[in-house]
Amino acid sequence: MASQRVSDFLASLPKTEIHIHAEATVSFDSYFRLNQKYKADPSLRSPADFRKLLDMDSLGVMIKNFFYLQSLFRASEDFLFVVADVDAYARRNRIRYMELFVAPSMVLKQGGVDFEGIMDPLIEGFSRLAADGGPDVRLLVDVSRSFGPDNAARNLGYLLGYVSKRPNDRIIGIGLGGQEIGNPCIAYKAVFAAAREAGLHTVAHAGEEVGPESIRDAVLELGAERIGHGTSAIQDPSLMALLAERAVPLEICPTSNVVTGKYVRRYEDHPIREFLKRGVLATLNTDDPVLFDVELDEEYLRASEKIGLGKDGAVALLRNGVRATFMDEAGKAAALAELDASLG
Repeated sequence: MASQRVSDFLASLPKTEIHIHAEATVSFDSYFRLNQKYKADPSLRSPADFRKLLDMDSLGVMIKNFFYLQSLFRASEDFLFVVADVDAYARRNRIRYMELFVAPSMVLKQGGVDFEGIMDPLIEGFSRLAADGGPDVRLLVDVSRSFGPDNAARNLGYLLGYVSKRPNDRIIGIGLGGQEIGNPCIAYKAVFAAAREAGLHTVAHAGEEVGPESIRDAVLELGAERIGHGTSAIQDPSLMALLAERAVPLEICPTSNVVTGKYVRRYEDHPIREFLKRGVLATLNTDDPVLFDVELDEEYLRASEKIGLGKDGAVALLRNGVRATFMDEAGKAAALAELDASLG
């Protein structure tokens, strides 16, 4: 009963989420419909058959599964599934504001859909949702380290060309996701510099499967404003002090970390407690809710009970989640006021 009360309390609170990938928020029901549409894999005879993709034990396997799901986006209208399923996910978890990664590389490499064909339905769909009182979804284009710096530069070029022709406030920046091992972030320094010069925000996955040196490079060399995951920072006290001093947020995704298992294998051992203790601006996110079979409400409950932060610690993470967004100060103040009203 006590656990249910905590669960209900956390579920009732308004939330933000800043580390979540669009394609891994699309439901298996939707992927099954895309699979039927394209007759891609006849062995997948129901949405339940897609659940075999949940069987993973490393980041490499997760990325392979992620690429497979992306391969089912073959026409512009397919991205309407992203809009509908992100909306449903956000409403289930009372997410008022979200900064969502969109990864165009695999879809562009398949051909058939250009950058405009990817972004148009997303921009139009999420703008319509916000106008109708739904979640406020902003987009970070993942330039991707899995395909190398030349591909990342092309993605940035597509993005800059797109916003020059279709100015909008939905696209707010770029992210660097993908396979971290063998793809040092310093190789993307020119891409990040060009993005900043164009007025875009910049974030980078780092320290998910490589040591703290990857995080340090992302902050000092790339100039990343936030770090995705950052789990290995716990190995370097001087790095944690740097993150705290510069107020560089960490986009922590506990279930993702436990499932891929590089640095954390049990919730009870997750370093997020120490990050908070050391003054690091840690936030709570799901990463890939469909592939990791978790939603944001569950992450908060696990942080409270399994990681041991309690209700007060979970509320502190909710506040950090607002402060770490790229909302303007008025937006942050309004979101914190809504949270306070819900708590009151």
